[in-house]
Amino acid sequence: MEWFRELLWNESTAHTILIYSIIIAAGLSLGKIKIWGVSLGIVFVLFTGILMGHLGFSARHEVTEFIRDFGLILFVFSIGLQVGPGFFSSFRKGGLTLNMLAVVFVLLGGLTTLALHFLTGTSVPMLTGIMSGAVTNTPGLGAAQNALAQIADEAGGTAVPEI
Repeated sequence: MEWFRELLWNESTAHTILIYSIIIAAGLSLGKIKIWGVSLGIVFVLFTGILMGHLGFSARHEVTEFIRDFGLILFVFSIGLQVGPGFFSSFRKGGLTLNMLAVVFVLLGGLTTLALHFLTGTSVPMLTGIMSGAVTNTPGLGAAQNALAQIADEAGGTAVPEI
């Protein structure tokens, strides 16, 4: 029984995986419950995670980062598997026009973000998060977070010798 107590309360990798599994399983199970024909579905996973955090369950930061990055990789991979086979064949059916339109909108979003930086003085990291959220671009947010973390590491490494 001691091993089970250690698994529940010791912040190991196995503990983190167990906590995530419990949260996801409970959230998915609760998401299937319908009240007056309405269910919250996958959103219950988020609510269960918030509740478990409030109750004091925690996970190791390194493992959480790995799970976040791995989930993002699986998400992008699954989108690629779904969209990839028809991507090049779509060029024959007007896909080139639609792809160019998508590029224009991405550039327009970037230029709007840059203009907001100069007009409002909001920091670039904050605007990067706002832009990624506005266009629901999860991979873009992940890339921005990694880039900002590397910039912070480089800045810290540069500042240390000056002290």
